[in-house]
Amino acid sequence: MKVKKVYDKRLGVEISQLGFGAMRLPTLDNGKIDWDISAKMIDRAYEAGVNYFDTAHPYHGGESQVFLGETLKKYPRDSYHYVTKLPTWKIDSKEAMIEIFEQQFTDCRVDYFDFYMIHGLGEDRYHLIDQHGIYDYLKAQKKAGKIKFLGFSYHGNYDTFKRLFDNYEWDFAMIQYNYVDEIMIETGKFYDIMEKHNVPCMVMEPVRGRYLAEPPQAVLDIMDGFEGDKYTPAGWALRWCRDKANVAVTISGMSNMEQVEENIRTFALSADKLTEAEAAMIVQAREIMLNTKTVPCTYCRYCMDCPTGVDIPRIFEVYNQFKLFPNEFRAGIGYGKLARDGKGFDKCIGCGICTPQCPQNIDIPAALEAVVQELEPLRQKFIASV
Repeated sequence: MKVKKVYDKRLGVEISQLGFGAMRLPTLDNGKIDWDISAKMIDRAYEAGVNYFDTAHPYHGGESQVFLGETLKKYPRDSYHYVTKLPTWKIDSKEAMIEIFEQQFTDCRVDYFDFYMIHGLGEDRYHLIDQHGIYDYLKAQKKAGKIKFLGFSYHGNYDTFKRLFDNYEWDFAMIQYNYVDEIMIETGKFYDIMEKHNVPCMVMEPVRGRYLAEPPQAVLDIMDGFEGDKYTPAGWALRWCRDKANVAVTISGMSNMEQVEENIRTFALSADKLTEAEAAMIVQAREIMLNTKTVPCTYCRYCMDCPTGVDIPRIFEVYNQFKLFPNEFRAGIGYGKLARDGKGFDKCIGCGICTPQCPQNIDIPAALEAVVQELEPLRQKFIASV
């Protein structure tokens, strides 16, 4: 089975419809990337036709860039697209920007970047495009051949996104886009702007950090009962993205070989376009999930590490699982273990350092306080089991 590649006339290159995101690679007990398993995953994806490999400066504490470069360097350089990003929040001068950019060539084991992004733009970081000459510098690097295509990844509001296209030229952009966020955070409007400007859309978070891969039972029932081709919930989410004409690549942050194989099957066997019945089924599933009140956390861990040890994403994960699958015992012991290990909300001092780092713009201390009002009674109820 081979993942389909599509020639994009705007870019003049062939790109696999499935992209490999190196943000959630399997890790060892010490938190470092498991190079052996991860390399086998990369090799399997490459063998199946994936040629778009996405990483970034902060992924896995900087190790992801190194791992990906080392793993891919055995293949012909023109057979894959190496994708990484500029960590604007680390730049306080033009000299610092140049140092980070040049160091990335060493870390990534490449002498040019195929797709390069200004990382995590939004209303709070819009000014960074011109600060210290970032935009002009990267445009010059493109002209010099060190970057083939210049774009940005985005987490922010509609008005700022529109300004980015009104005031600057981009080869592509990456947005959080899936069948729930199209409505819930209105990223469908962002997609429309890209289509209007004829700029290719790269999709991140197509399964919304496992949320769409592990939907409520009511959604599972709809998908299981669908009279047609069968896919997993994650497969349906990826198929929805593939259905969009201006989506050049859908990036999946794969964490094990099973996910690699499933994604290969989804992009090798399924048709590009959804049938009317399939599209209607996904709309029905979306309505159920939009009516399930959860915290819009994608577990990206940008908010970590908390200076007092609170495991913010894990608390939200326990809560969201409880809202999707109402199991009081599971939620009680899940939060109880966090509290016992010194990672619960009781350690929060309300410093707010986490909130500006959140791509979903969650007021994290306030959200934590609200969810723990539901989780703490469950912890108390099952405290003897923790």
